[in-house]
Amino acid sequence: MMRKGHGSLASLGMTLLAAVLYVPSALAQEEPRYFEEPPPRPRFKLQWEALFRYDLTYQLRVRPDIERGRFEVRPELAFLPSDRFKVAVRAVGNLGTDDNDQNARNFDNYRSDGVTLDRWYVEARPGAWTILAGSFGIPLVSSEMLWDRDVPTPGAAVSHQIATGASTLTLTGAGFYGPQREGDRTRIIAGQAVWRGGDANRFAIEAAGSYWDFDLDELRPHYVRQNTPVASPAGQRFASGFRIADLLVRLRFTALSQPVTVSFDGVHNFEAADGNRSAFEGAVAVGSVGTPGTWRAFYIYQYVERDALVGAYNTDDWWFHTRYRGHRTGVAVTLFPQVFVQGTVMFQRRLDLQATINRITVDLVKMF
Repeated sequence: MMRKGHGSLASLGMTLLAAVLYVPSALAQEEPRYFEEPPPRPRFKLQWEALFRYDLTYQLRVRPDIERGRFEVRPELAFLPSDRFKVAVRAVGNLGTDDNDQNARNFDNYRSDGVTLDRWYVEARPGAWTILAGSFGIPLVSSEMLWDRDVPTPGAAVSHQIATGASTLTLTGAGFYGPQREGDRTRIIAGQAVWRGGDANRFAIEAAGSYWDFDLDELRPHYVRQNTPVASPAGQRFASGFRIADLLVRLRFTALSQPVTVSFDGVHNFEAADGNRSAFEGAVAVGSVGTPGTWRAFYIYQYVERDALVGAYNTDDWWFHTRYRGHRTGVAVTLFPQVFVQGTVMFQRRLDLQATINRITVDLVKMF
């Protein structure tokens, strides 16, 4: 049996040992820093993405089926003097089995063959602000029903993010001039508010409301006819004006260990002719791509009246750009890091016709 005195000495010894072990670590934690860490060095960053596509469109009725191949590569070189400033340029090179003179007839947003510099911009992020100037990707939250992400936006944009507790509110104003439609002089002013809240691993929501004002000028006739055209002494012009409100809601959550995104996008043109002023998209995507073995499946439904939006700037993954309803579904599987293959089927019907156009695409995609 240990005596009382010996127990006290043992306790004291343990206390002194703990103090000896604790004091150096505490001093190390509290030791002041006399030198700040150097800022990151300026660096160059090269990224590239590529698309190999097999495309079959059939049941066109007025012309033979279209079977073609397309290869596109997009390298981007950026100079980053700091983590809040970037200067970048991006080139686009296309090689297709069809000719450039067929692009207008096929409602394409790209040239089958050629090389161009489509992005050149500066980006600054002082504090909660983001400033863009030059020719850059669309800076507003939108679906491709309204704007094709492959179409650049020359101009300037300013965004400001406001923290509102567990959520954020981002306000954006932008102006574009002549957005790469073969020399057009269109002017676009857009404003948007985006609210984001929740936890993506559980349930997150993103709600974006925007207003777009289009002053369409010197667009070529094949772009005009995607909306309602009227004759004029100078040639075809748009029957409608385009003052567009867009409301987009996205829900993100996890189900059966897979990320799920559900989105709803509604468009209304306040200056549409003959009441053809509304468009709607509903979409769901399950899974993700980028890591080998991962997969993604999606389904999209679109209903677009003829003058609800500007057909010169929205997606060309659908055959018609306006005046249609349709379904598009597909599955993608990641083969290598940032490389996936995707098969897609589209069924689309013009609103004034009963015939359905079908389109099958098989894509091999290299992501950034």
